Amino acid sequence: MRNAADDDNIFVDPAVAKSEQQTGFHNAALANFIKASHNIDHAPEKTLALYFHQCAIAMSCRQLAQAGRIFAFGGRKGVDGHALISSGRARRVNSLMLTCGHYDGSGDFAFHVGLPGKSVVGGGILAIAPGIASIAVWSPGLNKVGNSHLGMIAMEDLAVQTG
Repeated sequence: MRNAADDDNIFVDPAVAKSEQQTGFHNAALANFIKASHNIDHAPEKTLALYFHQCAIAMSCRQLAQAGRIFAFGGRKGVDGHALISSGRARRVNSLMLTCGHYDGSGDFAFHVGLPGKSVVGGGILAIAPGIASIAVWSPGLNKVGNSHLGMIAMEDLAVQTG
């Protein structure tokens, strides 16, 4: 994330990671189910520890938008930047964000905004306009499915204005 955003000030918040670990029972159940189905190789506890730390990355809207460039520009850091991931991986991540990046609100986001995106329970939303830009918004009030209420409105308005 630091490399993608060109910012060494991004960090993992240990208090958030600990809170995720202490309350992530649903995630633990899913990880154990996936392990029982032979779809992860590592111990669920190790997989969950990595996931909870990823959930605890602390960054600003600007840092998030900067990091998101790799998905807007086919794995590259901006139009002329060097590749951090393959273009195929960036395309697959964009597909996942479009179809399931907003929890139970993914279909609404795809329909109303029409861009790959990912929301987080802290109120942030990242949207990707492939080949054009990476956009981030933040507002902490969440809607009934766990996405930023005002962030969703802002993303939809932006998509309508530019669409």
